Amino acid sequence: MQRIKSLDLARGFTVLMIAPIHTVMLYSNLAIRETLFAKLLAFVAEGPGAQLFMMLMGIFFAISPPKNFQTVCKRVFYLLLVAYLLNVFKFVIPYALGLLSDDLLNDLQIQNAPGGYVQSLLLGDILHFAALAQLALFSIQRMKYYHIVAVLLAGFYCVMSPMFWDIHIRYPAFDYLYQLTGGAPPKVFFPFLPWIVYPLVGLFIGHYFKTTERQKVYWYVRDIGWILIVSSCIVKYSFKMAAEQSFYRTYPNDTMIHLGIVLVWLSCWEWIQDNVKDNFFFNVLRYMSRHITKIYIIQWIIICWLLPLFGYQKLDLFQTICAIILTSFLTITISFLITEKPKHNSFNIE
Repeated sequence: MQRIKSLDLARGFTVLMIAPIHTVMLYSNLAIRETLFAKLLAFVAEGPGAQLFMMLMGIFFAISPPKNFQTVCKRVFYLLLVAYLLNVFKFVIPYALGLLSDDLLNDLQIQNAPGGYVQSLLLGDILHFAALAQLALFSIQRMKYYHIVAVLLAGFYCVMSPMFWDIHIRYPAFDYLYQLTGGAPPKVFFPFLPWIVYPLVGLFIGHYFKTTERQKVYWYVRDIGWILIVSSCIVKYSFKMAAEQSFYRTYPNDTMIHLGIVLVWLSCWEWIQDNVKDNFFFNVLRYMSRHITKIYIIQWIIICWLLPLFGYQKLDLFQTICAIILTSFLTITISFLITEKPKHNSFNIE
């Protein structure tokens, strides 16, 4: 199936915002987060942000050629390998060199002791989730009516996820798997539950991209998105339901709001693709989309290794903007310089 250009634009824009968002998270003082500038970045991060990546992973999984078990296992292995190697370069080595501030270590609940090396190595992030999601998507896609199963499971996990949070058992290896399934920050930032909801919905949408006219699919995506946003907000504020625990662990109502935002966001990029003439910025976004994994790795390493220069949550607004320019420039430049000739990374988050 021909690649859907608007999906690349939507993902590329969010990839472009990754370095600025993480720069603010680690470098800016907490007062900056109340500014309009930071709130706009927060919307991109927490609205059509990581949820968009995960939904697109499901869509791309559905519209790509069928995968065999060996191929999926290879991708899962590479994703996990990259996830733990990133932790080594992002946390373990800077921790060993004393580059991580005590405040950051406290926020990450990393002990200032030999055990801290293990803790920093095992921190769960989006790449760990992507690996687990690949196995789930592959298992479901093998079913005859996989799109129906996917959307039913998405609804089930959306509602039932809180019941699986913070389960602990006394065996460390199994307890770690439980944490990846339903743990909380700072040990696990993207638990399988409820995040699996987004790629499952993506798998459902991807099926219709293959069987239905693209424009009709986007009409349904837009309308369902608005229905989810409006109805979930009405329910949430009418019944004064509990607010989400965090961006990483959302109750069912908030999960549906995030889901609706992503659906509307995708329809907006389809409109942009159809009504705006192709341009240099679109080419930049396509590049960012194609190299999402590489860019994600590079920007985290740069930001963590520059912590001694900028400090942890110390910068004012002007200093933050300067830091964003630097981290973004270094990320894109290094990514471009090490880009290999093959245009597709075999273990991209798709």
